[in-house]
Amino acid sequence: MARSVRDYSYEELLERAYSKLSHKPVKKEAFEIPKADVVIVGGKTIIQNFSRIADYLNRDPKIMQRYFMKELGTPAFLGESGQLILQGRFGPHVINRLIDMFVKKYVICPTCGSRFTVLKKVGKVFILKCQACGAETTLEAF
Repeated sequence: MARSVRDYSYEELLERAYSKLSHKPVKKEAFEIPKADVVIVGGKTIIQNFSRIADYLNRDPKIMQRYFMKELGTPAFLGESGQLILQGRFGPHVINRLIDMFVKKYVICPTCGSRFTVLKKVGKVFILKCQACGAETTLEAF
């Protein structure tokens, strides 16, 4: 005669559940944010590899441009070869810190920590949709 679930102790059920789990080690993909290649020419700051960074983060360069403009309070435009040209002098430390802040807020899923997300603008807000866990997070637009 088969035993009922009620016939097992909590520890036995827990042990049985653990035995059914996969024993494969979980690999965390190394997510290394590319560092900005910053050149200061006169009163302008040029991020040489800006389009490459945007591609790596799976973000529209124009959205990242607007983020930089808002955070630095300065005009900026995208160059023909994918660089971002900012009015004003900003060191590599400042630029890389802004990229890190952008990634934490507009790339990384707050639910599962995945970098595989999509950012959509809906009205006056952004929706961050995670492709790994399916979570949707509403974020303020800039």
